Amino acid sequence: MKLIKSLALLLICAELAAQSPKGTAPRASADKYPAHAEQSRASIGALLLSRKDARKVFITNVEECCVVVEVALFPKGTRVNVSVDDFVLRVKGADIGIRPASAELIAADLVEIVPGDRTTQAGVETHSGIGYEHGGIDPATGQRRPNGVVYSSGAGVGVGVGGKTTPNNTETIRYDRRAMEQELSGKALPLGEASAPVSGYLYFSVPSKDRKNVHQLEYTGNGEKVVLNLP
Repeated sequence: MKLIKSLALLLICAELAAQSPKGTAPRASADKYPAHAEQSRASIGALLLSRKDARKVFITNVEECCVVVEVALFPKGTRVNVSVDDFVLRVKGADIGIRPASAELIAADLVEIVPGDRTTQAGVETHSGIGYEHGGIDPATGQRRPNGVVYSSGAGVGVGVGGKTTPNNTETIRYDRRAMEQELSGKALPLGEASAPVSGYLYFSVPSKDRKNVHQLEYTGNGEKVVLNLP
C-alpha cells in the first residue's frame, strides 16, 4: 500500500511538472546580467550563483556538488537551437572544460551526499527527507501555499536503543531522488528551438577545490563561440 501511494505521488508530481513553466523568467535584455555577449543570431547573459544564492533559489542542496550558472538567450528575430552541448565551464586558464550535468545525474549524486535519514536515540526516533508538496492553505497564515519540493523532518517515540541508525529503504531513496530531479529539471535552461528569450540554470559538477576559482563560460551556438568571464 505504501509503495502504491508513493507511485501515485510520483505520477502527480510528473504531471504538475509538465504543466509548470520551465526555466526562469528572463531579464529585460542580455546586458542586464553580470556577464553578457553578442552573436549574430542571439545575445547571451549569464549569472554565477554563489553558494548563498543557490541555497535561496533551490531546496535541493545543489551547491554541495555543483557550480550553478543562470543563462539567458535572446534570439534576434530568428530561431536558435538551445543545447547543453553548446556550453562549457572552465576554470580560468585551465585546458579542460566541464559540460553541464543532467538533473538526473545531479540528483543521484546528492542522494548519496545528503540522503534523508532515520535515527533512534533514547527511544526517540527522528527522520528527515525530501518530497513534493501540493498546494493548499497554510493553517498558520491562512495563505495558499504553492506546489514544490520540500524537506521534511520530525520525531516520535520509538522502541529502538539509543544510538541505533536505521538506513533508508529503497522506496524512500527513490522518492527523494525523484523529487530532486523534479526541482532541478524544472528550473533548468529550456532546451530545443527558441524564437523568444529563454533562461534557466545549468549545473556543472565541479571538484570542491575548484569551486571558488574564477570561471569562464563558453557558448558555441550556431557556429559562433563567445567566452563570458563570470564575476
